Amino acid sequence: QHYFIQSNLRMEEEDDSSLQFENGRVVAGSVNDLIGHLTPTAEYYPTEEYLFAFLLSCRLFIDPIEVLQQVMERCQIEQSNPDLPETTTVAPHLLLFILQWTETFSSDFCRQAMMERLHEARRFCHNLDASSSRGCNRLIQMLDNRLTDVKLKKKVPKSDSWEDVNFVRDIKPDLVAAQLTHIELDFLNNISCDQMISILGKDIAADSTCKDVEKYVNWFNHLSHFVASEVLAPELGGARHLTMEYYMDVAVSCFSLGNFNSAMAILAGVNQSSITRLHKLNEKLDKNKTEHLQMLERQMSPSENFKTYRSALSKAAEQHTCVIPLFTLLMKDIHTTFEIKKTKLEGTEIINFEKCWELAKHLHEFQKYQSGVCDLQADGNIQEDILTAKVMTEDGMSFASYEIEEPVTVNDTKRYKAFLEKQPPRRRSNSFY
Repeated sequence: QHYFIQSNLRMEEEDDSSLQFENGRVVAGSVNDLIGHLTPTAEYYPTEEYLFAFLLSCRLFIDPIEVLQQVMERCQIEQSNPDLPETTTVAPHLLLFILQWTETFSSDFCRQAMMERLHEARRFCHNLDASSSRGCNRLIQMLDNRLTDVKLKKKVPKSDSWEDVNFVRDIKPDLVAAQLTHIELDFLNNISCDQMISILGKDIAADSTCKDVEKYVNWFNHLSHFVASEVLAPELGGARHLTMEYYMDVAVSCFSLGNFNSAMAILAGVNQSSITRLHKLNEKLDKNKTEHLQMLERQMSPSENFKTYRSALSKAAEQHTCVIPLFTLLMKDIHTTFEIKKTKLEGTEIINFEKCWELAKHLHEFQKYQSGVCDLQADGNIQEDILTAKVMTEDGMSFASYEIEEPVTVNDTKRYKAFLEKQPPRRRSNSFY
């Protein structure tokens, strides 16, 4: 990591600046002055913390393209200062600035206008210092690699004799929990910090910039429905309680591994109303396993703003190299900051940079989770089976539940009767999916 200590000289010289400081850091200022505080010079470089907070949150009040354009213009003005020694240039700091931007928010450079400004910066640095040309070219090559996803994914081993494998019969719950952790980390790493900010106030299903977030949310729903579908499968018969206990064990294993997102998804699956209504099934469940599940439900309880879960998350971060947080709660925390703290101070055009610091704090935590290393055994067959499994629809789960235990309420009875009338017996199981 490269950054330089900020110079107090800039703060003292800009007497007409709108910047407001508290405990040595910016808490408010006009867009123009915030960009001025961001812009590197020959002798000044912003702290890495400020650079991250600004570049992350600027998209709430200005287009990143405009930010890069203004930084370039300021650097050109700085370099034309007659008082600047001939051997002193802004090129090294400008190059470092762009390098950190491309490393942290590479998706900003997917747009043609950003790439044009990047090439303009390269030419500017080359004209000032020919020795920087090699560094500029390397920077652009690194960026191209990120944008084209050149990085090769690690191959996950698969078995040739997989056809007859049955999860409940042949695979230990902790191995399934390990595969879920690998899957979760892959989804998590596909989401960029700027995407987490860009989705604020948007419908993720309707906005194309939110596709990776939407995929992760859909994965949670898929896993929940997968578990419920496994428990409600028509062919299980008297062994249904064993399947239920199996996934209860998987949920507990996920929690023990620090994979809270999968643990919650499985909890949601086994607590589907189509399963909880099955009294005969619940009576067969092992009491010890039921107690473990209840313990897990208490740990993931939403009471007091998920106080118990947040404590468990903090402890897991100290114990595991890979922790998967409850993603929907992480999104909720970020959205709460976005809603409660106004982007501009009331009645002014001054940016409330405290909001930017708060958002940066959330996204720093998000980056820590992304940087996790999952050293658990990987199995491509298990991962593929879970990811591609055909799952029941909401109505399908209800109807499958009625087939297992007849409906009791009047509404359920009506729904079940309508289902029977529409589907002949030999095709009923197919209509669950």
